[in-house]
Amino acid sequence: MRQLALSQILEYYDVPQIFVATDATGVRYLCTLYGQSETDGYKYLGVQISEPRLLAFVGGQLDLREAYLHPEVENAVYNVIVQHEAINATMSIAQQDITEDMLPEAGYFFDTSDLSDDTESASDTYQLEVPVHDRMTFSTLVSRMGWRALSLHKNIGKVAVL
Repeated sequence: MRQLALSQILEYYDVPQIFVATDATGVRYLCTLYGQSETDGYKYLGVQISEPRLLAFVGGQLDLREAYLHPEVENAVYNVIVQHEAINATMSIAQQDITEDMLPEAGYFFDTSDLSDDTESASDTYQLEVPVHDRMTFSTLVSRMGWRALSLHKNIGKVAVL
């Protein structure tokens, strides 16, 4: 059993429907609610997911169902239980044991507008120092999220995100 920590709730309706959690080693899990019981708590299907693949999902380029049907590595799909505010990945699920009622419907692409609350949007500017080895990842994130970035000092990697 692996204990997970909640990183980000992506979709919420009464309880988290889709969220991202991490384990003690920093591995990310994309989790989708599929059931609930009084004894077991909330049941989620969780898949280990890399940063680029998570960004593809959040950017609306990866079908949620495909993330579970075609994980990046073998034995990377888990039964995740949330009970009494504890999140645990209880066991790896073999592909043939994933049932239809556990899977999200085909064609679900995440829409970042789901994160907004219909209020007037705000514009913030942040100045970040991005290490050289992370600049490609940061550039990908900026473009997928629709942000604008202005390089202030190329030699030290300071970037303003608008």
